[in-house]
Amino acid sequence: MAQGTGGVTQIEAPARDPRAIEREIRGHRGELSTLVGELNRRRHDLTDVRLQLRRHTVGVATGLLATGAVIAGSFLYARWRARRYNSLIARGGRLREAVGRMIDRPERVASEPTVGQRLLASAGSAAAAVLIKTILERLTPSPSRRA
Repeated sequence: MAQGTGGVTQIEAPARDPRAIEREIRGHRGELSTLVGELNRRRHDLTDVRLQLRRHTVGVATGLLATGAVIAGSFLYARWRARRYNSLIARGGRLREAVGRMIDRPERVASEPTVGQRLLASAGSAAAAVLIKTILERLTPSPSRRA
């Protein structure tokens, strides 16, 4: 850049032989086509389920076995808990706790609901009735629509 003129001077690159450039481009194209071919082969291998199962047999079998064991274990645990919950000893323990709570706070055993609780119950009942009526009106056709 010349000082003070604001102009830009262009430096020219040395001239290259066009045949050398073509050879270089041809080489790059060959490399790219090799890379694209390899990527395509890997893509096909990745989406081939049978090939992946054959390559990773031990891992798939281990995963399936572990999943089956977890499912079976959860069912067995649920059955064990249900049996234990319904046993005579467990029911007696729950009864003992209930009687203990009843003795500790007898005022809560058969108490009347407060005014606020009664108002809340009334409002809930009214809202449920309106909701059910609206749903039934939408689900059943009116006599004027039948004709």
